[in-house]
Amino acid sequence: MEQAKYSAAEYADWCSTVWENSAANFPILGISHDTRTLKAGDVYIAIKGAVHDGHDFVQQAVEKGAAGLIVEHNFPTFGTVPQMVVFDTMAALWALAAGVRSQWTGTVIGITGSVGKTTVKELIASVLAQKGTVSKTIGNWNNDIGLPLSMLAADRNADFFVFELGMNHPGEIEPLASLLKPDWAVITDIGKAHIEFFQSLEEIAQEKSALLPHADNALLDETSEWFDLFHSKCDGRVVTFGREPFTFTVPQPGEHMIRNARRAAALGLALDLSPEAVQAGLSAFKSAPMRWERTLHKGIIFINDAYNANPLSMRAALTTFAQLPCEGRRFAVLGGMRELGAQSEAEHRELGRFVDTLKLDGVITIGGLGAQIVCDGMLGVEKSAAVETLRTRLRAGDMVLFKASRGERLETILEELKTRI
Repeated sequence: MEQAKYSAAEYADWCSTVWENSAANFPILGISHDTRTLKAGDVYIAIKGAVHDGHDFVQQAVEKGAAGLIVEHNFPTFGTVPQMVVFDTMAALWALAAGVRSQWTGTVIGITGSVGKTTVKELIASVLAQKGTVSKTIGNWNNDIGLPLSMLAADRNADFFVFELGMNHPGEIEPLASLLKPDWAVITDIGKAHIEFFQSLEEIAQEKSALLPHADNALLDETSEWFDLFHSKCDGRVVTFGREPFTFTVPQPGEHMIRNARRAAALGLALDLSPEAVQAGLSAFKSAPMRWERTLHKGIIFINDAYNANPLSMRAALTTFAQLPCEGRRFAVLGGMRELGAQSEAEHRELGRFVDTLKLDGVITIGGLGAQIVCDGMLGVEKSAAVETLRTRLRAGDMVLFKASRGERLETILEELKTRI
């Protein structure tokens, strides 16, 4: 039987309120804002979003066995279900996460940056697992809803807590950092992700740097062009890396992967892991789905790196792909990079010129944004045509890379292709 994570009394105390319709201090197995994934024993919190109001799904939550409801008004229809009525459910969610944070005695690591956040999170978690128990961000739940939910889902007794902080707009990192209160801050590479909402790359770096004043310790890359900016934001201890020889074996190819692994290794060493333990953690690393996910089908190697994309990650993935050993031919299937704003067309055109220098055996671009990548010899098509083109051209020994922003859903091409070859 699943063990309760928290008690109703703790939830009420952290939100400075009481449970209605409840005479008992019932156990809480988890918390959910989505009835599609809610499990019996979870508390359902009704969040008002831009599209949906969670209060419209209270009945489904009760039918699925919610242990209690956190809502902005009472639901008399469900009079036997414990209900915590609050003024603002989002504020209550954050109050719960802050209460949970106050209970942790383990080391808390906060990670932000433009690219590689999830990979660095998984690398660090794998390394630190060699020393103790680790709780980490669920998937990429790193925003104003995802971070507190991930914190509430964590094992309160873990030795290490490893969490991502993400953003789309200015001003989003600071409150997340204030909530997490990390012992260590780690910043990954900075690039033109979400630049639609920023005026420059420097503004993105400034936004990411908002994590640093909230951390007792910071891990900084000495080779980063933003090192001086980041260092100026640090109030506590700073540990640097990047210039020393890197003697560890990385679990995936590519210079960007070496940079990601450097962060995990440097943090592991700073937290008193032996070099042997650090290497064991790097070797045990398992990438998250659709992040350089390599599969072999009918003798063809498919690399699904289509979870997300921006100009920096696109170039890193394509450069690595072009350098991989390959018995046959190399093909790239590329989709658009979203949230680039006024710079979008220029960035896609520039990417096309970069891809052209790699001399791949075939490049297929998908959709309207993908069409802006097209240079001589590239083929711009829709998804169904891409499947047919690849089906007729691919043979054993070939390699195919899929790379685009998440919203382009390039993985659907791969899924269909595998059923037809």
